[in-house]
Amino acid sequence: MIAMAADVCLPTFEDHFDNGLNPAHWQVVEGDGCDVGLCGWGNNEIQSYAREAVAVSEGSLALTVVEQDGVITSGKLVSEDLFSQRFGRFEARIQLPTGRGLWPAFWMMPQSEQPWPLAGEIDIMEWTGNDPHRLIGAAHFGPLPPANVHYSETLLLPERWDEGWHEFAVEWQPDRIAWEVNGRVHGSMTPGHIGPYPWVFNGAPFYLILNVAVGGTLGGAVYREDLPATMRVDWVKVYSLECVEAGQ
Repeated sequence: MIAMAADVCLPTFEDHFDNGLNPAHWQVVEGDGCDVGLCGWGNNEIQSYAREAVAVSEGSLALTVVEQDGVITSGKLVSEDLFSQRFGRFEARIQLPTGRGLWPAFWMMPQSEQPWPLAGEIDIMEWTGNDPHRLIGAAHFGPLPPANVHYSETLLLPERWDEGWHEFAVEWQPDRIAWEVNGRVHGSMTPGHIGPYPWVFNGAPFYLILNVAVGGTLGGAVYREDLPATMRVDWVKVYSLECVEAGQ
């Protein structure tokens, strides 16, 4: 965890959502994935992402899931083609939404032309309203689907993760990824954990993603009476690898 003076180590990316949505940081994703040949976003999700589901107010980002005329819409942001980084510390302060079937996530994908998951995927935080005491950190890799594989670390607590604000982070270094929540490392992955599959996480830089999926392979059964529901993000920050190494 980084513990250095701000004038020594400044973020390479920082957004506090104080002045609306910054178009230099984020793109708003729209649709159900069918236009890119990925209906249900590859996970049988039932939401369609909409610009109207993304808002910035009172110093935080809000991604809101609503149902209207039988259609469920939600919000998704990506920093693809705007900001990406290889290695470092990636963190956000988030208040998770309450609702069964919701699947909020803070994650990263490679800025790469390789098909998924040949260049990897890093999931900083995943959570589901149908399993509210379990927090998930994961990474995806291996050959093309359906032979793709993943590694995951979970943290179970008596309290629900959708109660209050939490700080989620990964520290990504050569040959190591560590997942952290509220300053506590709850899991890590090295090449030894995933053999015989090759370690692909020393290659491409990764961009940021914030979204709330609904249903699907991890979200599970959806209870429409639980909607609307909102995930709020107070801030997102990224630090360089040099900051991580100096803070150890």
